[in-house]
Amino acid sequence: MQKSINKIALAGSGNVASHLAKGLFLQGFQITGIWSRDHDHAKELAGCCNSKTVSEISALRDNADMILIAVPDTMIQEIAGLIGEFDGITVHTAGSVPMEVLKNNVGHYGVFYPLQTFSKDTTLALDKVPFLLEASSPEVMQVLRQVALKLSDKVYPAESQQRLLFHVAAVFAGNYSNLMYIIGNELLDNFNLPHDILHPLIMETARKAVAGDALKMQTGPARRNDNATIEKHIEALASFPEYAELYRILASHISRKF
Repeated sequence: MQKSINKIALAGSGNVASHLAKGLFLQGFQITGIWSRDHDHAKELAGCCNSKTVSEISALRDNADMILIAVPDTMIQEIAGLIGEFDGITVHTAGSVPMEVLKNNVGHYGVFYPLQTFSKDTTLALDKVPFLLEASSPEVMQVLRQVALKLSDKVYPAESQQRLLFHVAAVFAGNYSNLMYIIGNELLDNFNLPHDILHPLIMETARKAVAGDALKMQTGPARRNDNATIEKHIEALASFPEYAELYRILASHISRKF
């Protein structure tokens, strides 16, 4: 196993793989090869990183110190098996997949999980992204930490169960809050109103959540136990029964919490 990493290959060309490949390349790492089931996406990403595509996953081992698996969670173990025996370090990037899925396929392995939402066509500053690491040995951890610190100074060790809980928290804070934005936009669409009406509210809510204690920042009718307003809102959602039920559940949870 290498004591330091210079050459990295990637399995995957989606959102996470694209940001990591480009970020690592900009930090001076050589991207030795990219494999993806979508060859066109792999070719496009390789062009951004002065790299090449490979048609066989096992070819990722050639001339690489580390192989980074950034594919859907359900594919990680299969991809690791197809890579085969590898003297370097193999890592996956998933938040909720145990490190042990790599155990039977490689000698040196770990997890290199960036806790962030990624969209391929959106510019993102990786130096602001927390990286949660897990490793099969202290030596592997040291090497992974060296790589992560090239991208961000927010680098933390996290065992599989801890990382799973981090991922759950991220889903609540990110994915589920984004669903609320989607619902808000759909309600505005129903009245032919522009989405940007909500933008100042969204920005101020996020600012307060980051700047202070989110628990103390909670406002709204459920926080005030204003049941009359809550019922009016639920009645107004009569044409959207699923949203009415979701509203009732969330309002009830907030009321109990406060």
